[in-house]
Amino acid sequence: MPDFIRRSLILVAASGISVSALAQARAKRPLLFGLITPRAAEQTRKNWLPFTERLSASLQQPIGLELFADPTELVSRFAHGTVDLAWMGNLAALDAVLTGNASVFAQMVTKEGNAGYQSILVVPARSPLRTVADAIKTGKTLRFGDGDLKSTSGHAVPAYFAFQKNGVDNTEAVFRTVTHNTHQKNLTLVANEELDLATANTEELGFFTRDFPTLASKLRVVWESPVIPQSPLVWRNSLPLDLKRRVLQFVTDFGKGDDQRRILEQMNSLSGFRQSSNRQLAAVADLEMFKARRAIADDKSLSPGERTRRVDDVMRRSSRIDLILRLGVGPLR
Repeated sequence: MPDFIRRSLILVAASGISVSALAQARAKRPLLFGLITPRAAEQTRKNWLPFTERLSASLQQPIGLELFADPTELVSRFAHGTVDLAWMGNLAALDAVLTGNASVFAQMVTKEGNAGYQSILVVPARSPLRTVADAIKTGKTLRFGDGDLKSTSGHAVPAYFAFQKNGVDNTEAVFRTVTHNTHQKNLTLVANEELDLATANTEELGFFTRDFPTLASKLRVVWESPVIPQSPLVWRNSLPLDLKRRVLQFVTDFGKGDDQRRILEQMNSLSGFRQSSNRQLAAVADLEMFKARRAIADDKSLSPGERTRRVDDVMRRSSRIDLILRLGVGPLR
């Protein structure tokens, strides 16, 4: 008997759901749950599988898990309606929402009750660097580890708050080399002194400290960002309303009892989820629009007419995003 069915039978028996109901569930089209992979992919799957199995039993509908190293691919799958539920970063969630096919419905809450976290810049513990200004001043000698271009905490927030606000629009023009890595890889490379400076976030540093304490002791944080909203859960807009209600009920209720608390701890050191909406992406949208306007203003190769056209395009996009995220007006077309 396949492991998925065996586990489902155990969960169904424990929850009082009949085997005939399970048989009906298997006849339904499986829902697909997408996961970004800021850490090791198989570990992420292992951590989330108990949660999705219990969601499957609650909905009486099979759920498949698919992992995505590239957030752009996960966004594309939402655009084509082939992913039903997902966990992703705020920036990728903004892109998914702007496809018109996805919406934020819940937000992670940490064990400490926090619904936010911070981007960080880390250096080797014995590095002479103490501030962002130090890094910029000596950048031509430094190897910089940026995050994925679609990562909110790994790329977008440091690019704006750490670098643009200190006069740096293009890190590749400042540092000797720039690579794009996962949080865990950045932390590992800095600890091993294979990078001189890298992005990560406070949550990932916590996981890294828990899992690799010796390596973590070789790191030092030189910069922290303002607080970023915790990563959201997103669903496909065209899911049936009753199914959405049951998913939301399950997700926001999850965390009662020792077993569920252990699952949340393994997933992301969480205490649970709270209901959310597209409005949680507003700060990230503002950040992206600022970056777009700044890039146009600093591009000296643009003619006055082209510069005006691009600024008008950005402003129109900004207005549409504002309607979607703040006022709940229909999807961007």
